[in-house]
Amino acid sequence: MKNVLKLNAISSKVNDVFTSNYTLTDNADDAVAILVRSFNMHEYTPSDSVLCVGRAGAGTNNIPVGAYAEKGIVVFNTPGANANAVKELVLGALFLSSRKIVEGINWSNGLADGEKTVAEQVEKGKKAFGGCEILGKTLGVYGLGAIGRKIAVSAYALGMNVIGYDPYLSPNDKIEGVKILSSKEELFENSDYITLHVPLTNETRGLINEATISTMKDGVKIINCSRGEIVDSTAIINATKSKKVSCYVTDFPSSAVINQENVICIPHLGASTEEAEDNCAIMAAEQIVDYVENGNIVNSVNYPRLKVEKTGARTVILVNSAKVDEIKALCPADATFSSATKGDFAVCFIDGKTTVSSEIIAKIEAVGVIKIRQI
Repeated sequence: MKNVLKLNAISSKVNDVFTSNYTLTDNADDAVAILVRSFNMHEYTPSDSVLCVGRAGAGTNNIPVGAYAEKGIVVFNTPGANANAVKELVLGALFLSSRKIVEGINWSNGLADGEKTVAEQVEKGKKAFGGCEILGKTLGVYGLGAIGRKIAVSAYALGMNVIGYDPYLSPNDKIEGVKILSSKEELFENSDYITLHVPLTNETRGLINEATISTMKDGVKIINCSRGEIVDSTAIINATKSKKVSCYVTDFPSSAVINQENVICIPHLGASTEEAEDNCAIMAAEQIVDYVENGNIVNSVNYPRLKVEKTGARTVILVNSAKVDEIKALCPADATFSSATKGDFAVCFIDGKTTVSSEIIAKIEAVGVIKIRQI
């Protein structure tokens, strides 16, 4: 029986994945895997038995992925599993930023019959909440991964002119209805609306700042459902006050941006749908099972992808990428060797009809491995 530790509440759908060989528990010292959503693992010490962590979501900022790689703990995420949920929230944000819906609702909730009826007050006061339509406007999608692509296609279907930029795509790549640009500068300069869909990295932190905002159209609307730190708070507040940015919608409230004019704060609802939570949980659980039972790695953020059909006994070796050739040289002649490298880390499979002998295991360990196990 294998224990899987859950550090957050998780969809019951994982029970369809974890068979009778697994126990999902809130407390275990010998867990083979951990399921997590938002729990901060930076101050958490996993037990030596942990082989992997499954993050039910795309972002892994709450997990020390580099430190875990050094310990031989594979960290999975679930890209695309919540893509439709985020797409729908962004579409909602397009309308919220255009029509002063939030302001109008807040004003309406303060009305009461008095000298004038509510209906009379509405007819007189509604002119303060006029807006614009998205039809024919240009939407710039920064980041054309699973979420960005869905948004781009949907916005095009709604009649928007859609342009996009992604450093991993070229203008020769094709997405229906989307003009792919060669630079982020071109996207900033030509968009009426900008929606951000990139991970938080050293390169994207503060991507939207005083300098980049200055290149944008007057009155641009910016939507951030990626990570709060991608937008510089001081710069965006100054821009909304000057009306350079007519509206900023963020799914990441902070003390700097709440209760600011022309800023709409959504309480991190991007993936908060029943469907998205189910999809993320199932995907994370499936990846855990495949790794624990077969050694296969898909969608890891700290180790390379390596998925090979397991037909017999398998030895799974996590190692520094510089030592792959030494490991390969020790592979028995009657076995198959597979490997993949990502940065400083590598995964090696030795597949044979029988398990690798203890003598060869000892030689492999002498080379210096991070983790080795036989399945």
